[in-house]
Amino acid sequence: MTSTDTTQQVFRVALRRLGIERLVLSIHQASFPASHDDLGYGTPYSERSGEMIEWLAGLGFTGVSLGPAGITSRNNPSPYDATGLSRNPLHIALEPLCQAGLLDQRLLDAAVANRPVAERVAYEYAWVTQRRLLAEVAATRCDDPAVIERLRQLRQAAPWLDREARFEAVVAAVGHDDWQHWPSSPPEQAQAARDFLLWQLLVREQHAVFCRRVRRLGVRVYADLPVGTSHREQFLFRELFLAGYAMGAPPSRTNPEGQPWGYSVLDPAQLEPGGDAWQYAAMRLDAVLQDHDGLRIDHPHGWICPWVYRTDDPDPLQAVQQGARLYESPDLPDHPALAAFARVRPDQIDRAQPRHADHWVSAVEPAQVARYAQPFDLIIERLLAHGRQRDDLLVEVLSTCPRPLAEVLARHRLGRYRVTQKADLSNPLDVYRSDLARPEDWIMVGTHDTPPLRAVLERWRPTGESARRAEYLAARLAHDPEERAALEQRFASDQAAMTTAMFADLFCGPARNVLVFWADLFGLSEAYNRPGVVDGANWSLRVPADFERAYRDACNRHEAPDLARAAAWALHARGLDQDAQGRALVAALDKQHGGG
Repeated sequence: MTSTDTTQQVFRVALRRLGIERLVLSIHQASFPASHDDLGYGTPYSERSGEMIEWLAGLGFTGVSLGPAGITSRNNPSPYDATGLSRNPLHIALEPLCQAGLLDQRLLDAAVANRPVAERVAYEYAWVTQRRLLAEVAATRCDDPAVIERLRQLRQAAPWLDREARFEAVVAAVGHDDWQHWPSSPPEQAQAARDFLLWQLLVREQHAVFCRRVRRLGVRVYADLPVGTSHREQFLFRELFLAGYAMGAPPSRTNPEGQPWGYSVLDPAQLEPGGDAWQYAAMRLDAVLQDHDGLRIDHPHGWICPWVYRTDDPDPLQAVQQGARLYESPDLPDHPALAAFARVRPDQIDRAQPRHADHWVSAVEPAQVARYAQPFDLIIERLLAHGRQRDDLLVEVLSTCPRPLAEVLARHRLGRYRVTQKADLSNPLDVYRSDLARPEDWIMVGTHDTPPLRAVLERWRPTGESARRAEYLAARLAHDPEERAALEQRFASDQAAMTTAMFADLFCGPARNVLVFWADLFGLSEAYNRPGVVDGANWSLRVPADFERAYRDACNRHEAPDLARAAAWALHARGLDQDAQGRALVAALDKQHGGG
C-alpha cells in the first residue's frame, strides 16, 4: 500500500466514523489544471486532469461536481448561460485526438505556442482556435464508416441533436448566433452541421472514458443542471416558453437589488405531466443523468416558484425588483396575467410580507404541495430511472426558501445548502449556521459565487466577526470550558487555525454531505465569480498545473485547509477519539500533517 493509499484510507475511515457520506470537490470544467496541450481552457478529460482526480481521491474525496457542460457563446463564458442539451466542444482534450491520428500534432503545437496564457482561462482564443482545430478533425473523419455508425447511434439516442446541428449550420453561414437578427430564410452551411455532430460524439466519448477512470477510484461524477435557458434554446424551443415574462432573482440577502437574468420561463400550461414543456424538461434531465452519478440543481426556485418580471419594461433591473412569483400572484394589480397560473388563493397570502419573502405564502394545503412538487417529482423519477440515488441530488437552496419550495423539499426528504461563511451568528435561527443543519443537507464554507475563505478571513480580522467566529467554532469543537476558552483565543489570533476550524466545523455534522469549492481547497484569495457583475476576470481562475506542489506550499504557508487535522478536530469534538480505534485514527491523521 502506497502512502497515498494510506492517506485516503485513514481519511475515509475518519469520514465514515463522523457520519460524512460524501466529500465532493466543486470545480467547473474550464478550471481544470493547465496541461501542455490545452489552448487556455481546462478540461476534465486531459491526462493531467485525470492525475488531479487521482490526487483528490488520495486526499479522501469521494466525488467531483462539475459545472454545466453546455456550449457557451463566443462572447459569454458563463457556464450558466450555456446550452442544456448539447455539450461544449471546448471540453474536448486535443492531445488524445493527436495520439489517435485524428489531428496533426504540428497544428496543435502551433496553436499552443500562440496561446495568450495557460494559468488563466484564455476564453476567446480557446473558443476560436479549438473550433478551428476540431474542424480539421471533422474534415477527415466524418466519412469514416465507423464514425458514421457511432454518429447514427448517438443521433438515435439524442434526437434533438439534428435540430441543434441545423442551428450550427445557420450560425456558420450568417456569421453569428443572434437569431433575432437572422434573415427570415437563413442560409445553412452543411459542413458546420457535420462538424457539430462529430464534436458531440467526441466530447461524450471522452466523458465516458473519464467516468470509467474516476469511478475505479471510488469517485462519483456530478453534473450541474442550470436553471436558465441558453440563447440558442430560446430559439429552438421557442414554442415552449411563456410570452411577456422572463426569470430572474428577486432582491435577497446576497443580492439586495435582485438580478434580471433574462431567462425564458417554461409555459405553465405545457409544464403539466405529459405536456410539451414537461417532455423537454425530461429530455434535459436524461441528457445529463445518462452519464453522471448525481446532479446539482441550480436555483431550484426556478422549478417550483420562479421569480418572474415583465419583459416590456425598458429597465430590466427595475422590472425584476417589481416582479412577482409565477404561481403565488393570484391578484396583483401590476401582474394581472399571472392570476391564471396561481396555485394559492388570495387568503393564503400574507400582505404584510414583501412579495419575495419566504412567508409571502402563509400556508399551503396538501393538494397544492402536490401540484408544486410535480417538477421535482419528475427530477426524482428520472434520477431513479437512471439508477441514481435520491441523496445524490445537490439542491442549491441558499438564503431564500419560499414556503412552497420548503414543502417540496420536505416531500422528497431533500436537504439544502448551508454556506457557513455567510452565517449570521447573531441570529440563532440563521439558515447558514452549521449547528442547524440537517443530515440530508450539503454543507460548505463557500461556493463559486462567494469570496474564497482566505479573503473572507482577512476581511473579518479587523472587525468583531473574527471574535464571534472564534467563539462559535470553539463551542462547536470543544466541550470542556478550559479547552473551549483556549481554542477561542487561538482561533481569534491565528488565521491558519481558523481556516482549519472552519473545515472541522463542516465535519462535525449533523450534515452528512460536504462540498468544497476548489479555490477554498487551494487557499486562493481571488474570487472566482462575482455574481451580477460583468467582469472579465469572472470564470477565469484555474487550478495550478503543479497542483500537488501548489497545495503543499499553500498548506505550508497556512493558507489552505489542513483536511486531516480538521477531521481529527471533528473526531475529538464528537467524542469519537475516546476508544482505542478513535485514538489510533486521530494519531494517524495527526501524523499525516504534523499533529495539532
